[in-house]
Order: sequence, then structure tokens, then C-alpha cells
Amino acid sequence: MATNFFGVYDVIRSFIPLMEKQGYGRIINISSEYGANSELSYPGVGAYKLSKFALNGLTRLVAAEVNGDIKINAVDPGWVRTDMGGPSAPKTPREAAESIIWLATIGHEGPSGAFFRDGKQIPW
Repeated sequence: MATNFFGVYDVIRSFIPLMEKQGYGRIINISSEYGANSELSYPGVGAYKLSKFALNGLTRLVAAEVNGDIKINAVDPGWVRTDMGGPSAPKTPREAAESIIWLATIGHEGPSGAFFRDGKQIPW
């Protein structure tokens, strides 16, 4: 919870006033499919699921409350070949970054308060 929720909460709380002052900003929270509401009824990795579920809720809540051209979204990068993901993971870091970069560069008409995987919006 400290890393996946409270740390993000503190960073958002610090930056939103600056973003609102300039009327612009992009926040992309790194979430997981485990944070989807549909995943909560399955056993396993309970604390991780709860932390990502809370992060997704924070994403939606803050997106609904901010003013100006500030977009806040969550992205599930998938299973990525990193030290944590291991060599068997199907995605390269570059592939995982594509949705993150897209959300960081969306225009005024872009989504806010949504959850994405592989460039597609998925249900919470």
C-alpha cells in the first residue's frame, strides 16, 4: 500500500495544485489487471490486488475532481521483461512504454479517469 497507493497519492497531491495553476497536466498511474474490480473475487496476491484496486479508485476520483486540461489515467503495462518480470515475460520495456507515452501526450480531447492495456481502454 505504501508504494502502490500512498506514494502515488502523495505525489498527486503535490503536483495537482501546480497543474491546476497552469491549467494543464498528465498523470499516468502504473496499475495492473489485478486491480480491476473483476479480479477481486479470485484468490491470490490479495495485498497487491488491493493496492492496485485502491490506485485505480484514486485515478478515477482525482480525474473527476481536477480542473483544466489535466488528464489522469491508469495503465497496465502487462508482464514485462525486467528484473521483476524475468526473462520469460512476453513484452519488452519498449512495448510496455507505448501506452504510457501515448497517454502522456494525449490532447485536450483525450480520455481521463480510464484504465488502459495495450492502447485499449478496459473495464475497471
